Amino acid sequence: MTTLSIRTVLSALLISVCAATLLPAHVSAATGSAASTASTAPKAADSPALFSQAIARGSLRVAVVHVTPAAAPGAKVRTEDRLDAPAVKALATALKVPSQLVELAPAEAAKALVDGRVDLALYSLPADAANWPDVTPVPTSYRTYPKAVIRSDTNIRSRADLAGRSVCVARSATQAATEATRAGATLLSFPYPSDALVAVREGKCDLGLIDQTVWQPLMHYPEWKKFSATLELADAPRTLTWLLPATQVREAQWLQSRMQQWDRAGQWVAFSKKWATDVAFDVYLDQEVPDCHS
Repeated sequence: MTTLSIRTVLSALLISVCAATLLPAHVSAATGSAASTASTAPKAADSPALFSQAIARGSLRVAVVHVTPAAAPGAKVRTEDRLDAPAVKALATALKVPSQLVELAPAEAAKALVDGRVDLALYSLPADAANWPDVTPVPTSYRTYPKAVIRSDTNIRSRADLAGRSVCVARSATQAATEATRAGATLLSFPYPSDALVAVREGKCDLGLIDQTVWQPLMHYPEWKKFSATLELADAPRTLTWLLPATQVREAQWLQSRMQQWDRAGQWVAFSKKWATDVAFDVYLDQEVPDCHS
């Protein structure tokens, strides 16, 4: 072995011995620092859980205007109207607890929140909605108003043209039904939005009404191009709003922060696109006859 090789080997051994000698002191110091940090840092268990009642119950109970009945065994799967269900499910997932929808009118939900029968509520509320003294509203950025789905060759040009016309709506589309009735139209109500839209395509009614936010992504599909004429009926949109007991200040703050995160992530856009995709597929499978006047 050459002199250079011997020196190289001896240097490596010397470095190894020094490192082994110094290592325990460094490890001990690091361990002590970590232990000190762990002892002073607050533990997750020290902080009260959000929506503790829901956690204890094992489900997040949320009041909504309509709960779609479970499909019968073997029945076709239908996409629900509105974005209530996916929004509630996403929120419950963030809280790591299953969700349960409860069908209640807003005034009933306000009482149920105070009584602890539900943990949250979610409604599309107008600007002049009642302010319940024991309830805290947390508005989302999601605005709702009905928008028409009409054949492109329609002669329906304004709200006045709806008098005497037939309008197809989903049973839970309360705002759309109200506006169409005010305009003098005849309502044809269906259990699901896909059923209403199939009726529009088959010529069973003059137009359909769906929420404006999901109208745009639906019209992106080629098969809907000749139904892309539209009409907006509502004078002012409604705001999709969470309601929770006024005593739950921490929960309200967390919910506001979560909604801001959803806005940054484009969550409502994602919900709308998925809804349109699912409904378009429902209609594609369910349409029994070709489009009228094809």
